[in-house]
Amino acid sequence: MVVPVEEMRGIIGHRFPGGTYRIEHWENFLVHDVMLVDQSPDKIAHPLYFFHLPVAGLGVTIQDIFALCRADSPDAVRAGEYVWEIERPLREDRTYRVSGEVTDVVRKEGRRGGVMDLVTFVTEISDVTDGEPEGPDARISNMWIFLRGAT
Repeated sequence: MVVPVEEMRGIIGHRFPGGTYRIEHWENFLVHDVMLVDQSPDKIAHPLYFFHLPVAGLGVTIQDIFALCRADSPDAVRAGEYVWEIERPLREDRTYRVSGEVTDVVRKEGRRGGVMDLVTFVTEISDVTDGEPEGPDARISNMWIFLRGAT
């Protein structure tokens, strides 16, 4: 089913609940171990956290995002563009506040792919371990593609 474009554009500005996420030493150790990489002596978290932490800390699940964007099925969603603006590396044993919102929806149509919606949401990650930060440690922009089928 093709969701009306006006309905999809209506989610622009939707704010996710947000929350916090703490990168524990044991978790960072396991991520490094699985990725076959030695840990940094200065407790820098594995870069994989720039994929995991934005959703884990938003207070929603991937399924919640799919529902918000009216995905027909998990098979009808594709990863699009990811843009990372990193001010400081993420570190273990730190607590990060995560906030985010949907910033754009673009409807496209192709001969082979049919109708699709490109949904962009932006997440800010801020270390709050020692109080309020001066600014975000990272800003992550994700664009996911929701395939709608033929018109």
